Amino acid sequence: MRQWNWACRLGWWEWRGGGGGGGTGPNVAIQDFSFSPAALTIKAGTTVTWTNSGPSAHTATSDTGVWDSGTLGAPSGSGGYGGGSPGGTYSLTFNTPGTYSYHCKIHPPSLYPSFVGSITVSQ
Repeated sequence: MRQWNWACRLGWWEWRGGGGGGGTGPNVAIQDFSFSPAALTIKAGTTVTWTNSGPSAHTATSDTGVWDSGTLGAPSGSGGYGGGSPGGTYSLTFNTPGTYSYHCKIHPPSLYPSFVGSITVSQ
């Protein structure tokens, strides 16, 4: 089930949903215990979509606990890397300038130190 949530603390909209891909903004692929690109710079008002393209479940979770994608399932069909149904997606619109670091909650940086990312938002 998809739903809109309003996170008024930092002024962004988030769209929670599974599969299907995101909008027209930048995409971050989650695969092989990495985010690609790991660092992204965007303008305020841009929506970023994370898509799980690997064979394991993952999350995109703010280091400060401000957002959590929930578990994004792996693609199905044609082996662990998809080819059938797309993997889970999560989209978030960043309206407030700043740098937002994140990680996979299932595979924490203490065990997977390179499985981290950051979004830098400018005016």
